[in-house]
Amino acid sequence: LNWLPTFFADYYKVELSDLASYTLLPYVVQGGLGAAAGVMADGLISRGWSVRTVRIAMQVAGMLGPAGCLLAAVSPIVGDSATTASGLITVGLGFSALSLAGVSTSHLDIAPRHAGAVFGAGNTTATLAGFLSVPVTGFLLEATDSWPLVFGVTAAHYVVGA
Repeated sequence: LNWLPTFFADYYKVELSDLASYTLLPYVVQGGLGAAAGVMADGLISRGWSVRTVRIAMQVAGMLGPAGCLLAAVSPIVGDSATTASGLITVGLGFSALSLAGVSTSHLDIAPRHAGAVFGAGNTTATLAGFLSVPVTGFLLEATDSWPLVFGVTAAHYVVGA
């Protein structure tokens, strides 16, 4: 996501002055669905779904949804439509927010007395991975000049995480 403005400028030739219209909505949707994910999960649990099933369903949707959307955003079916790519990325980030009701809450299920410490350790690890992904993306782009490769690597990460 750190590279999203560069992606739209490089791959779809979006002018700098127009980038906000392609890169803001994905974050807004992700934030809104992130806030709603817990309510959705609680609703499923109150309808009789097991906590485990809800956590798994939310995690799988929160990982496979973005993978598919990212791959589609750089696929030939999108053509040269930055608007369609932005829509797909927006839907993908919306899906990714569902993982907040998956793995992000599982700490409370498996270690209720130490959930803060477990979450902190996991979040630190995830932050380190995010920190490394920026230069790795730059390296991949410099070596291959291929946004589909970058999105493919990211999609593969999502699939493994599902």
